[in-house]
Amino acid sequence: MNFVRINLRNRYRRSTLGFLWSLINPLFTMVILAFVFSTIYNVPFADFGIYIFSGLLPWQLMSNSIIGGTMSIIYAEGYLKKVYTPKILFPLVTVSTEAVNFSLSLFSLFILAFLLGAKIGVSLLFLPFAIIITFLFVLGIVLVVSVATIYFRDLYNIVQVVFTALFYLVPVVYKISIIPENYQVFYKLNPFFYFIDLFHKIIYESIIPSAAHWGVCLGLSLVALLLGLFILNLKEQDLIFRL
Repeated sequence: MNFVRINLRNRYRRSTLGFLWSLINPLFTMVILAFVFSTIYNVPFADFGIYIFSGLLPWQLMSNSIIGGTMSIIYAEGYLKKVYTPKILFPLVTVSTEAVNFSLSLFSLFILAFLLGAKIGVSLLFLPFAIIITFLFVLGIVLVVSVATIYFRDLYNIVQVVFTALFYLVPVVYKISIIPENYQVFYKLNPFFYFIDLFHKIIYESIIPSAAHWGVCLGLSLVALLLGLFILNLKEQDLIFRL
């Protein structure tokens, strides 16, 4: 908790608006994307704005966590070489910091949704479960990439490029319905699709996702987390000598 607090404080240190940037930044990003793509697709700004924002926030949670998490253990070299600290702590701090930032950003989403007349339904009660499942999925991936980056330092730059491309391969700024059915199967092979769609259904469509959808997301989260814990446990003793 102290590490997360320090990370958030350092992120907004000497900033006049401070934590308000966690509300303003995604809001401005959403407005720009919604204006551009609602014009391209000729759809109402209000409707498309909520759609983009309900996908953009979880996407930022996942991408920022994974990109930042690649270097989380390397940046902790000073701690790890002075005193024994569980290696999992530093990837966990990275994901937790982004999760807190995500939670703060949700306030701007709800303000926007209220102003634009979005549907407010019982589905929002399932939002905490979606956040927890997404958190576990991201943590698992961060554990894998943080360990791999110690052995292959170029991975940090590769991950940045990959997520720049992935942004356009996940229906965040467009709806999956505009993709021909023959090609939709390729989108559904992307595990990030299911988590973005989970938030779209809960927030934008105001419906409770099906049990199958929850099952897929939970399964992906458990596989990612178990794989991450396995790799970290396998290499934990060797990491300190590779830093």
